[in-house]
Amino acid sequence: MPRILVSPSEFSISNEDYGKTFNLLDNLRGPDLRIDAYVSHCDGEISSDTLHVHEMAASNRLQYYSQSFRVARRELKAGSVDLYHHMNLSYRWFNPLLIAGLHGDTPVVVGPCQAGHAIMDEEFNRMVSHAVGRDLSRKLTDPLYTGINAIRDFGVDPLRKALFVKTLEAADRIVVVHEHAKKEYAKFVDTSKLRVVPLGVNPDEFEYQERGASKSLVAIGSLRERKGYDVLLDAVALLRRTDPGVTLHIFGQGPQETALRQQATELGIEDTVTFHGFVDQSTLKQHLADARAFVHPSRSESFSLVRLEAMANGCPVVVSDIDGADEMVRNGTDGFVVPREDPAAIAQRARELLSDTEKAREMGRAARERVEEKYDWKKIGQQYVNIYRSLL
Repeated sequence: MPRILVSPSEFSISNEDYGKTFNLLDNLRGPDLRIDAYVSHCDGEISSDTLHVHEMAASNRLQYYSQSFRVARRELKAGSVDLYHHMNLSYRWFNPLLIAGLHGDTPVVVGPCQAGHAIMDEEFNRMVSHAVGRDLSRKLTDPLYTGINAIRDFGVDPLRKALFVKTLEAADRIVVVHEHAKKEYAKFVDTSKLRVVPLGVNPDEFEYQERGASKSLVAIGSLRERKGYDVLLDAVALLRRTDPGVTLHIFGQGPQETALRQQATELGIEDTVTFHGFVDQSTLKQHLADARAFVHPSRSESFSLVRLEAMANGCPVVVSDIDGADEMVRNGTDGFVVPREDPAAIAQRARELLSDTEKAREMGRAARERVEEKYDWKKIGQQYVNIYRSLL
C-alpha cells in the first residue's frame, strides 16, 4: 500500500471555525493509500480511515516545524515514503529538505499555496503584539514597521525568494488555490507543475435558505483596516437614502471597533448598524439565513472562506474584487463583484438585491449550487488524491 507523508501540515488542526487543514486532511480518502500527517495538536475527530494523524505536542510553531522536518528527513532517509507532501507552504517560504535534495527520487507535492496579501501597519502591530503576548501601541510598532519593510525589501527578500524558488523547483506538483495564484507562481516555475485546486466548505453544515423579505445585510470578519468596514459604512449611509429600512449586522472583534462606531455615528447610521462582536457559529448561520445579502468589502485576502460559507447558506454576496474573487463569485449570477474602495458600487449592488426579492433568491440558489459543484471539501480532497495517484 503506497504511503504518503504530510509533514509539515499545520501547527494545530481543528474542525472549529473554518478548519481549513482539518477538512482537507479528513477528505484525503482512498482505500489503497495510507496517509501519515504530523501536527502539534488535533482538536476534533478524524473520520477518514486513510489518514493517520500524529500529534507532536510542540510548544510553539518554531518547535513544530523543526520537529516536522526532522520526522520527514528520517522517513525519507529510511525509504519508507512513496510520496512526500509539504502542506500549506507560505508564500516566499521554503523547505530545507527539498532545497538540499534530501527527498531523492520521492515524488513531492506542495500546497495548497496562496499568493501573499498586503500587510498594513495595523496587521503588523497585531502580529508583533501576538508574538510578545501583549498589546503594543501603534506609536511603537509603526516606526518599526517602516524599518522592517526596508530591511525585508533589501536584505531578507532576495535570500527568501531564492530559497522559495528552489523549494518550488524541487516539487513535482504545486497546488494553488485559484487562477490568480497560478499566475503568481508561474513567475517562479513552469506552469506544467501547477494545479489549481481551491479551498472549500462542508455544504451539509449550512442549511440552504430561500431569501425572504428581510432588509438586513450581514458582514463577518475581524474589525481591522484590511477588511474595509469603513468603506462598508460609507456604502450603508448612501444606501439608506433610498432604503431607510436597511440594517447592517457586523460580526467580529478588532482594534477598529471604536473608530467604526464613531464613524457610524458621524454618518447618522448608528441606529442602522449593529456590532455583535464575537458570536457562535449557530448565531452566524441564523443571521446568514435571514439576511438579504452578505457584504464583504475586504481590501486584501489570500482566499476568503467566509464568502463560501455565505454562499453555501444560499445568501447572495456583494464582494470586493480581491484576488480570485471573479473565479469564486460569478458576477451577476451568484452575487456581485465590485471594485475595492468603492462605497457607491457596494450601495448600488446591495440596492438591487434589496429591491428585487426574486433576483436575490435566484442568486442565492446559484451561489449554493456553485459551492456544491466546485467548493465541497469532499470533491477537493478527491482532487488531491488524484494528484497523488498521478505521481505514484
